[in-house]
Amino acid sequence: MAGQVVGTTNTPGAGSAGVAGSPTVPGRRRAERGTEPGSVRATLLSRAGRLLGTSLDTGRTLAAIAELVVPSFADQCVVDLLEDTGTLRRAVSVRLDRERARRVSMPGPADRRVVYPNEHPCAVALRTGAPVLAEFDQPRPAEAQQSGRSTHSLMYDAAMVIAVPLLGPRGIKGVLAVGADGINRKFSAADVELVEEVAARAGFALENASLYESMRSLALALQHSLLPAHLPTIDGVEVQVGYNAGDESDVGGDLYDVMELSAGRVGIVIGDVQGRGAHAAAVMGQLRAALRAYAVLDEEPAQVLQHLDSLVQGLNEALLVTVVYAVFDPFTRECVLANAGHPPPLLAGAHGCHPMEVPPDVPLGVGGFSFNDHTFTVAPGDTIFLYTDGVVEQRGRSVDEGVRDLCEALEEVLDGNGPGGTDATPAALCRAALRSSTSIGPADDDRAVLAMRTGVGPLPLWRLSLPATPSSPSAARAAIRPVLEQWGMQAQADTVELLLSELVTNAVRHAAGPAPAPRFDPDAVEDLDLESLELALLDNVPMPTGGEGGYGPEPRQVEVVARRGSGSLWIEVYDQDVRMPRVRTAAATDEGGRGLFLVDQLSKRWGARDTRTGKAVWFQV
Repeated sequence: MAGQVVGTTNTPGAGSAGVAGSPTVPGRRRAERGTEPGSVRATLLSRAGRLLGTSLDTGRTLAAIAELVVPSFADQCVVDLLEDTGTLRRAVSVRLDRERARRVSMPGPADRRVVYPNEHPCAVALRTGAPVLAEFDQPRPAEAQQSGRSTHSLMYDAAMVIAVPLLGPRGIKGVLAVGADGINRKFSAADVELVEEVAARAGFALENASLYESMRSLALALQHSLLPAHLPTIDGVEVQVGYNAGDESDVGGDLYDVMELSAGRVGIVIGDVQGRGAHAAAVMGQLRAALRAYAVLDEEPAQVLQHLDSLVQGLNEALLVTVVYAVFDPFTRECVLANAGHPPPLLAGAHGCHPMEVPPDVPLGVGGFSFNDHTFTVAPGDTIFLYTDGVVEQRGRSVDEGVRDLCEALEEVLDGNGPGGTDATPAALCRAALRSSTSIGPADDDRAVLAMRTGVGPLPLWRLSLPATPSSPSAARAAIRPVLEQWGMQAQADTVELLLSELVTNAVRHAAGPAPAPRFDPDAVEDLDLESLELALLDNVPMPTGGEGGYGPEPRQVEVVARRGSGSLWIEVYDQDVRMPRVRTAAATDEGGRGLFLVDQLSKRWGARDTRTGKAVWFQV
């Protein structure tokens, strides 16, 4: 190596540099320190404390190092960091451009990997753990070419170089090297101590930044593992979610989910658990798992929130949780929504964007309150937009102002005035919402958004209403076959007819419910068979259906609904009885009890859910 090492220092716990030159002894340091202007040293260390002591980001810390030393102290600065594999990577490479009087980046290696010759001061500092002051003969392009690197990248164009190892609690993290041109600026042994102190602070800041980023990565990995990795594809809707973590390292309690429900319906939820950290994330994970279980049971949104409220109270924690849960039917465009203390959902479309009129009720965990369902009809192409309070609630801004700002951001996308004139897709709306939430300043809380846009065209839907009479199963089979042929499902016709016949038969035989009291017509008293009426009342036997002016109950109705999706067919049978069906294990001598067993074996899925007037039993093929 051309050049001479004119000074090395010993660091406690590190060996000598082991190269030619006289070590700088403490007495000499003190003598030279007296000749150094104290204000320069104090200013540099003060800036170092301010820039390095408040950064928890590796990139910002590295930028702060370059800002500290160039141009106030040196003409060049490089920072190389050691990876776990032992590879040295270039992180900072700046120099002073005297013509423009500003700091510029130096050209570095294309792959950012740096290999120093053994005699280079940076290699010596890394090998020994001690700072090195070296002086070069200028210029040295030949030696740089021999090493396969540029003159700038190995600082061979500098007259003097100070190389100091970056030390952390777990060993050497890299090397900091500064260079002087030897004409306008020269280094002394006292400058070595100053760079060593800056390097010590930089190494500590880099260690803190590394630990912070590691902890943050683990926190985010934990939270993402508790949230859905993939969203289901559901006919008639397009759903997109967005999530940005807050500036704090702790995970938050934001939750969101999209669930495929019976008969092509979709459930969407967004919520927020009060607090931060692993505890809030754990509660969020429990609530999401419980909510999915309740949703699969086809409970109404208000009833689902009632179950979650009991769960939160049973955790014995002073926690409050806000949740919005909505069930949307793409075939009928009906949306049923319940809100537990959460910011109001937004409805966005050609009409603009405005909050939905949904009273928030109380958060989960308060207890003693019931939740209410709210029913809406969503127009084709409209978007239901859900969000957490971190999107609209920030310092210096009220929630109402945040909601207005969010609506304005969404309307810009809806009007085509967003960045690049993007279409108002759910993904574009989510990006606009998150971008709007960060435009005011850093966010302390996590931010989650969910956008569900409804389809423009109608989905295939067929209805049939039949009386609860023995002839209805046959009528249902005859009516469904041409519908299946029209939908191109002739191959499934026999299976569908068989399962539909079983469900209609059950509705007629078992789900008609107790007969209401007979209606008496005073004008037809002479036609009344008193003996038959007395036996019927005593035995609680349903009376035969009477015509106009006759006697007996009105026949109950059975409604059949068929829904055609892109990959599935759903058949629903509605009746007015609230008793839920269950699969029986019929004995060999039993005459019945095998209908639902056939449905269970031949369908992809089947189930039953409560309705406002009774229940619906469904199957999917």
